[in-house]
Amino acid sequence: MLTPPDLNKPAFLLCSSSARLVRDGKCPTCAKAIKESDFRKELDKKEYSISGMCQECIDETFGVKTNV
Repeated sequence: MLTPPDLNKPAFLLCSSSARLVRDGKCPTCAKAIKESDFRKELDKKEYSISGMCQECIDETFGVKTNV
């Protein structure tokens, strides 16, 4: 089960549009719908709980290369 990010963190308080996207179940970076089944590892789910990012944005941000 995904743990939603804490929207009281400064990053979300400063950027209300990102907080709104996360509340709506979307990635704050690309606005793609978040689906738990897209996350490959527990570490990726943990990153979601921090940033709200989808798997694709996590990969892009941290330089993970996939052959998908």
